[in-house]
Amino acid sequence: MNRLERLIFDIKKQLFPYRHEHDIERGCERWGVEDGDCLTSWVAGQLAICRKKNRCTEGSKCVFYSYNDLARKNFEICQEVILVLENGDAKCNFIENDKK
Repeated sequence: MNRLERLIFDIKKQLFPYRHEHDIERGCERWGVEDGDCLTSWVAGQLAICRKKNRCTEGSKCVFYSYNDLARKNFEICQEVILVLENGDAKCNFIENDKK
């Protein structure tokens, strides 16, 4: 299993917990979920978890920026990225380069 396949496998296990490995694969195939869809869902989920954990929504500011204008702008960007990913307007794709 190469690095990319391992990454996808690990993401699928995160998105479909408490299942046997074969159930994960069959579940993705059954619903037509591609590797890019799994990554897209994972990224959107991680951003949402980050916002909730750090309580960014309480002040509409990203906690990772000390300047108020940057904190507010980054909060808006984060919110927009989550919405774009969840709506399917953008998604993650894999382009694998063959290195020899």
